[in-house]
Amino acid sequence: MYLYRTAQGLARRVGDELELLDLPHPDVKALLEDDIELASTARVLDRVPLAGIDALTPVPRPGKIVIAGANYRDHLIEAGMPIPEAALFTIVPSELIFEGLVVGPAAPLVLPAEAPDQVDYEAEVAVVVGRAGQDIPVEDGWRHVGGLVVANDVSARDVQLKGFTDGVITDDAQVRRGKIFPSFKAAGPALVTVDELALPLDLAITTRVNGELRQDSRTSEMLFSIPEVLATVSATVPLEVGDLVLTGTPAGAAVGSGKYLRAGDVVEIEVESLGRLCSEVVVGR
Repeated sequence: MYLYRTAQGLARRVGDELELLDLPHPDVKALLEDDIELASTARVLDRVPLAGIDALTPVPRPGKIVIAGANYRDHLIEAGMPIPEAALFTIVPSELIFEGLVVGPAAPLVLPAEAPDQVDYEAEVAVVVGRAGQDIPVEDGWRHVGGLVVANDVSARDVQLKGFTDGVITDDAQVRRGKIFPSFKAAGPALVTVDELALPLDLAITTRVNGELRQDSRTSEMLFSIPEVLATVSATVPLEVGDLVLTGTPAGAAVGSGKYLRAGDVVEIEVESLGRLCSEVVVGR
């Protein structure tokens, strides 16, 4: 299924239309906590053209956000970081998640007033956890995936990189701080369930800024697959339904080129079979 969150409630995509569903759940997280299959049998209230809907982020308040990185060799090289033996990650706990941190696919990307000069885009595939677990075996990883979404894991590099020494994280709180300014986690437009995708995952992932191709890779280039990322994370912290797990970005981020975002830029991130984000960069107040 392709599940959307709209101002009229939850909807599933059928062709070029959205079927608005008779469901009480305010977002996809609540639906996953109940039973995602309810969306396949729910009564259809209305049908509307997909093109006419302003989709909202499917999971506006995840239980926690796991920011996994160091997962594409070419990005590690451009960022001057060593190749790790396992996925690296930092946790944004629920108490640090606020309204406006995770935003929808067309929401503005706001340059923070305190750190506007080195704001960077990161095209990523993100997992919305559909089944809780700890110490998840790699072979069971996909069973814990509620669905995938396109994400822009925005970073204020001048803030984030103060938490690194010689390419290694030495201050986790500083790294996290550079990633949780308002609007820095765009996710959407839909949650796509795994049955819609071919495994092993091999999807094109791109970023364009003002039409210029900046990132161009495939998810098959990940150093650590999604099940491996979930296994590594869950060995340290339990995963809960509705958690958002970002899985790393390929080369082409501004940290390698110096082409950081400026007000008026338009950032387009697309992942094959999952959808597209399009954000205008604006100045924060």
